[in-house]
Amino acid sequence: MELNRLMDFSDFINESSSTKAHIVMLIGGGTNEFSRSFEKECKRKRIRVNVLDIDFTEVEIGKKGHIIKDGKQTVKIEPASTIIIARSGVLKSTHNKEVLTKLENAKYFVVNRLKPMEVCENKFITCGILEDAGVPVPKYALVTSEDTLEDAVKQIGGKFPVVMKLLTGSKGIGVSIVDSFNSLKSVFQTIRKLDEISEIMIQEKIEAKYDLRIHVLIKDVNVKDPTDTNNFQIIGAMRRNAVGKDFRTNYSLGGTVQRVKLTKEIEEVAIKSASATGCNWSGVDIMIDEKDGTPYVLEVNSSPGTEGISKALGTPIVNDVIKFVTDRENWVLPSTQIGYLEMVDIEGLGDVVAKFDTGNGTLCCCLHGDNIEQKGKTLYFEIGPKKFNKKIIGYTDISGGIHSKGTKKYPTIEMDFKFMGMNVTAEVAILDRGHKSTPFLVNRRTMLNMDIIINPDHKFIITKRPEGYNQYKAKGKPHSGIDFEK
Repeated sequence: MELNRLMDFSDFINESSSTKAHIVMLIGGGTNEFSRSFEKECKRKRIRVNVLDIDFTEVEIGKKGHIIKDGKQTVKIEPASTIIIARSGVLKSTHNKEVLTKLENAKYFVVNRLKPMEVCENKFITCGILEDAGVPVPKYALVTSEDTLEDAVKQIGGKFPVVMKLLTGSKGIGVSIVDSFNSLKSVFQTIRKLDEISEIMIQEKIEAKYDLRIHVLIKDVNVKDPTDTNNFQIIGAMRRNAVGKDFRTNYSLGGTVQRVKLTKEIEEVAIKSASATGCNWSGVDIMIDEKDGTPYVLEVNSSPGTEGISKALGTPIVNDVIKFVTDRENWVLPSTQIGYLEMVDIEGLGDVVAKFDTGNGTLCCCLHGDNIEQKGKTLYFEIGPKKFNKKIIGYTDISGGIHSKGTKKYPTIEMDFKFMGMNVTAEVAILDRGHKSTPFLVNRRTMLNMDIIINPDHKFIITKRPEGYNQYKAKGKPHSGIDFEK
């Protein structure tokens, strides 16, 4: 009998194919041009949309439904129909990141997810990832202290001028051209005076009169061939020209924009860059060296603006983004990696150490029980101070364990537990697991339905190890690893 109620995501989509899409946008602070444009186009298309301030947002994941609220709005959401559009404000604080993480763990389609946004937020990390992916980037070096300035300059060729960038920042803020070593030293000292732990990155200066901003949509960022035409869309590209003597081309700083046709080489560089960072939607900035025509990727923006490119294209680019995110065929969710031991919250019992055993092919999970007794169609059992009576829903054959050979037939019941924001109803056999090191064993089928990947070399990746628990000393102590709820 198969009773895991947490469905495979493909089933989830199929069962909800008739459900109208609902978009929730998370932004920091007040509304901006992007959110206003997005909201306007959604309403024109009769798509339900809510814009929430991430700084004040809370998420409640409960058995009776999911709620997201920011003090001004309280909105019911569900993974089957709700799309989360996350903007750069989610990176401002631990609270904001936790909100997005909770939504990801609850299996919402999030554009973009936290990890790729964090990658793109740090320009040095972005360069390293792009370089590893074979994407051309200007020579770069990290400056962590005044003592490392000379070595950093040597790493990028030893010539001035150089481009100096704060590791985080957008819209061209925190980017400067430095003409000499003394100037570089002076600017770094000034930055350090304002912030003692600031780090900067320097890059070789590429001679170019303009750069390109290319918006890329990618369905599955984990495919081996990122240039698979069934997996990506370039929805817009523009040339950005600096105004006056300012070398920066950002539209927000007054740079002019115009539509541009891309070569196949530039398209492939843009797609490869977007895929390497893990973004479903990104703006890739490319500069063409006017000396030899080599394209260099300057950065990948995980929260790209749309005003400039919409002006260049003559149409709101958010239309393409809305079309992409509301098409359930594009809802490819990455699996979550967890440790082979994690804590789960079993209803009526408490937090329990669970072993996620990829080699366990039994048809149900197994939970330790005391004083187990079957009366008719009801199973009575205790676990420490907790008493249970559950309806028997089936039977399963399980190895008899340390005291017997062969298999034994055990009655099975339904048990509910929570893990990473997911509510799981699983078929569970109750038996004596005193000779085991964990009170709860999660079987392979349940793990498959939960869409998780087990790291066999690590424990407690997602959750915190309970105080005093040692799996190697837990045998013979069946309640070890259980934090009984009060």
